[in-house]
Amino acid sequence: MKNLNKYLLSISITYLLTPSTIMAADIFKADKHYTNAEYTLAKRGYLEATKIGNPHAFYQLGIMYQKGLGVEKDPLSALIYISMAADYGLQNAKTALTNMLSTLDDEQRKTIEKVLNNSSNSNKKEIIKQTYFPIIKKETIDSKITFEGQDHLDTQYFADDYEEAFEENGEGQFTDEFGGDESDDFYAPMSTPKKPYLIVDHDVAADGSKRNIMDVQKVGSSQSLINEYSLFPTLKPSFQSQPVEFVHRVSMGAAVYNKFTLIEKDEALYSSIYRRYKKLKNGKSLNDQYLFAMTLQNFPWLEQEQGEVTKRLLSLAKQGHPGAMFEYGYLLLREQTNIPDAIKWIGVASTYGLARAEYRLGKLLTTSPWVEYDEKKALFWFESAVEKDHMAAALKAAELKLTAKDNSLHDVNGAINLLTKIEAEQRTNPEFYYLLALSHKNREKRDFTQVVSNLEKAIFMGSNANWDVTEWQDLLTRLTQGSVYIVEDN
Repeated sequence: MKNLNKYLLSISITYLLTPSTIMAADIFKADKHYTNAEYTLAKRGYLEATKIGNPHAFYQLGIMYQKGLGVEKDPLSALIYISMAADYGLQNAKTALTNMLSTLDDEQRKTIEKVLNNSSNSNKKEIIKQTYFPIIKKETIDSKITFEGQDHLDTQYFADDYEEAFEENGEGQFTDEFGGDESDDFYAPMSTPKKPYLIVDHDVAADGSKRNIMDVQKVGSSQSLINEYSLFPTLKPSFQSQPVEFVHRVSMGAAVYNKFTLIEKDEALYSSIYRRYKKLKNGKSLNDQYLFAMTLQNFPWLEQEQGEVTKRLLSLAKQGHPGAMFEYGYLLLREQTNIPDAIKWIGVASTYGLARAEYRLGKLLTTSPWVEYDEKKALFWFESAVEKDHMAAALKAAELKLTAKDNSLHDVNGAINLLTKIEAEQRTNPEFYYLLALSHKNREKRDFTQVVSNLEKAIFMGSNANWDVTEWQDLLTRLTQGSVYIVEDN
């Protein structure tokens, strides 16, 4: 039998490298390579993901060594990798490990189990956690965020006077961005609604303003509805009497209808939703089960047991569905029912390269009262989400490169590149112009007129959106007080 300790050491090295050597994980891309029998590329992607502790990556490497896919068959390496996946709680890996160990004789099994039990995998997990993931503040974890005396925000937005000429989104297709691979959105036939249907996520700033509104599900032309919604601040979030930021998910348009209102106002839409419900209910695949859970969550009038959505999402998360991991964690976060588990599952979803999870993890690391503030970790996750074209993450990454308390993270040119990348999509965002002003302020050849004009634009747009722009106004005052000299290089 080969030297087990030597094997464990060689495998450990692949994911105990210094943070600077680690690239962003993208399990979805690695899985595509695996499906296309591009095993060298798949292995490379999985190895990158093991460095941040992704259980699926360990499992897939185990399968590759077990079957000899792109590598030499090696039952021992397969056992070790699958053991690591099982150690992270992946149910499929636990089953596979039990089956693999059952094929060995007693002496072999005892030897392998002894080495696996004595390995430093728990230490490696702790190193990964300390390097990349939030550290919970035990002294605050039991306290909750409140909203001007209330314990939650309204999850529905009613705009009774909202009227807009309807424009079809494709051919009456229903966009669902809850699929496992964010680059491959799920589409399901849905009747063209008489009123736009929309569910969005967004950040809630300390002043109650709605920032970075992102579509979750929509059909129809809904931009005017979003514009109207964004103008009305929510109740201000606070934690132990101090202003903080939070998150929110809200339904609007036809998404706020209950069953009877929907039948009355749009029976065709009701029928198509119900057909989808019945089809997904009988689905056998993990993704069908996940989409069924999300259908129950988004249409609470559908027949379901109390707490069924939560139970289904947790079960699917344990089975390895990254979308379910994020949604379960995000649900716990919004409801503030189990913050440690919320942070845990959002973190695990991030190891799969799920951009919305990576963004949320970065935000937790920079705004959450329940975890230790860490700009370096946050920038890692924001930049990983940027690689998947997440606009809000690009904005936050640029902000850290310009304003981080940690001077080692400052990178004006990097911030400029990010702002240039998202300029077309962020022209209506006041925060974009604020950061653009800072980038001009910090450039080697500063153009002071650009600093002032962009800052004034940010203040004007922010004021119109009912944002608190006091900090920006104070900055503009400081920059324009006294004598300002603009020197032109010859």
